Amino acid sequence: MIFFPRISLLLLLSVLLSSFLLGASAAEDTSSNSEASIAEELVASNQLDSAIHQYQLIVKNHPFSKDAADAQFQTAQLLVKKGDYNGAFKAYTYLLKKYPETPHFEEAVAEQIKIANSYLQGRKIKIFGIPAFTALERAQEMYETVLANAPYSKYAALTQFNLGLALERQGKTTEAIAAYQKLIDKYPTSNICDHALYQIGYVYMSLGMQGHSQDLSALKEGENNFEDFLIQYPNNEKLLQARDNIDAMVVRECTDTLRIARFYDFSKDYKSSAIYYNEVIRKYPQTPNALIAKARLAEIKNEVGEDALRIGQQTPISGAQMALRRKMQVQVETTALATYDGPPKKEIMPHSDTIPLPQMRTNFKEVTPSSTPTHSSSPL
Repeated sequence: MIFFPRISLLLLLSVLLSSFLLGASAAEDTSSNSEASIAEELVASNQLDSAIHQYQLIVKNHPFSKDAADAQFQTAQLLVKKGDYNGAFKAYTYLLKKYPETPHFEEAVAEQIKIANSYLQGRKIKIFGIPAFTALERAQEMYETVLANAPYSKYAALTQFNLGLALERQGKTTEAIAAYQKLIDKYPTSNICDHALYQIGYVYMSLGMQGHSQDLSALKEGENNFEDFLIQYPNNEKLLQARDNIDAMVVRECTDTLRIARFYDFSKDYKSSAIYYNEVIRKYPQTPNALIAKARLAEIKNEVGEDALRIGQQTPISGAQMALRRKMQVQVETTALATYDGPPKKEIMPHSDTIPLPQMRTNFKEVTPSSTPTHSSSPL
């Protein structure tokens, strides 16, 4: 029976504590609401700095009040109005992290994207209040921040696409392609997946068209992505442009293949040059480059002969050399057996006298015709 008074006392204390907290919360809401009214009056009188300070005090002194999230949102908006875009972006970021349940969540994300877009489109970073230089890297950082804080916002796919643009304009082609591909993989139902696929093809095309290497893989990747685009989005407004891009890359690929052939031709590597001349003839038969390739290939054949252009063994080997090669191969295979206890592979070397050198004739008198075989009258 002694426990009942204690339980009653605990219940009473709990009720009193709840009442106190509710009263404190109500008092805090009343206080913050009063301070918010002051901030609104300051905004109405165009005292933006004072209004920002007032809203910041609400967030600092009443972080759990109903007005705190709205005060943070208003702070960010006033910073935009003042032209402090970097500060505004940070204020929106704080709102999304601290108050993710705010009704202004999507609006805050949209405002952040607008700020990042302004840097993407050429807004300059200010140093001591003076616009100094463009900030594509800053735009990239902003898009990455938005995606980290709101990966499933209704603006997430758009943010991912713009991140790809920021990377592309910085020349970070590999990262840009990965960003566009991530949009397709992570947001497959987005209505801008077609733009992402097109842009992947465009980045590859740009690499291939301006490249000076002997690697034609970028052009081929560009063609493949544009062909995928044509198949997946046959009614897209960029359809004709994608086809034109494919045609342009085919022409460039043909030109580059001919250039590679000429490089080997100039280096007197006629076998390699013939491979690329033949590729031009086979893949682009209706082009002027095919006629050039045919003419030069005919000249090379006349100069060095067709045998020199055949792919395969460059120089014939003797029967003795072939026998030695087979013998060494057997020895190597034997050493690979688990039961082999013989010498290591490095000791398996041909003897210098395995293939006898030909004996040179020094006296012309020694050169005689071989004996003529006698004809036998008896049947075989």
